[in-house]
Amino acid sequence: MTAERVTGVYAGIDVGGTKTMFCVTRGSGELLLMERRSTAAHEAPASFVAWLFGELAQLLAGIELEVSQLAGIGIGFPGVIGDAEGCLTQAPALPWPAEDIRPLIRRYYAGRIYLDNDVNLALLGECWKGAAQGKEHVLMITVGTGIGGAMLLNGRLYKGADFAAGEAGYMIVDAGQDRHRLLASGADFGPLEAVASGSGITALARAWFAEADPLARTSSRILELAGGSCAEIDARHVLQAAAEGDAAALSIMDQPLEHLAAAVASAAVLLNPQLVVLGGGVAASGDYYMKEIRERAGKYLPFPVNIEPARLGNAAGAAGAAAAAAAILW
Repeated sequence: MTAERVTGVYAGIDVGGTKTMFCVTRGSGELLLMERRSTAAHEAPASFVAWLFGELAQLLAGIELEVSQLAGIGIGFPGVIGDAEGCLTQAPALPWPAEDIRPLIRRYYAGRIYLDNDVNLALLGECWKGAAQGKEHVLMITVGTGIGGAMLLNGRLYKGADFAAGEAGYMIVDAGQDRHRLLASGADFGPLEAVASGSGITALARAWFAEADPLARTSSRILELAGGSCAEIDARHVLQAAAEGDAAALSIMDQPLEHLAAAVASAAVLLNPQLVVLGGGVAASGDYYMKEIRERAGKYLPFPVNIEPARLGNAAGAAGAAAAAAAILW
């Protein structure tokens, strides 16, 4: 292809603390590229942006394209960022100074750019190609290492006054206990994610094994899945063991499930969405988790709410970033 702009080809980038997903698509929805790379985190945003566009250029070269040929680029970040001012905040994985990164991006690309929170873009991805297609009122909650959220209201993303809407990990479902946990954790996590996220489940499981009697520890399937080491136990082992009916795992999961279900129900009665989409690694662990959340949330809800797992998995954020760059959904 020549170096002139190729109309209708867009890139979406989903920046994560450990992995970054790159998507290149036509506005028609034809996928040209979807690749994941280990995130090369930099304390200086200029160095990170240089790495990001170096990776993008390398990937585009494989399909005979250049960065300058793209009609738009969308980028999602694990924190609060507004397309209007370009400053990333509340992003522990990328602890940058509060500076506008748009001029840094302009060193490599002069076309349309769209910057947003990663969960907002994951929701757009699900609206474009996933579980929320055709819906105008959607709540998305992602349950992974932490807990995030996003809202589509009347067909538009709702971002709030300071672009910080959807911080579901900071929801309070048990005021007394939530305050205690928040103080104990040093405020690294919000009250909900301190107990219901993957990190929260891991912490609860390790605490359970530290306090359990030796017979209970050795008889649990969790320890077997962790290779016999309590120090290696994480949320994946607990979720798998719970799905298999392990008594210790079921006991450990009771509190995370109850807290998450209460949070889903609280948000649903406030927003009355057509659909609640649960994404992230914990939510994608299998039928056991979704069944428990549906049943437990249903006990709190005065009306039925459709709760479904995300369909696009790790590709949702990058797909949504490309869709936002192309203004496909509005």
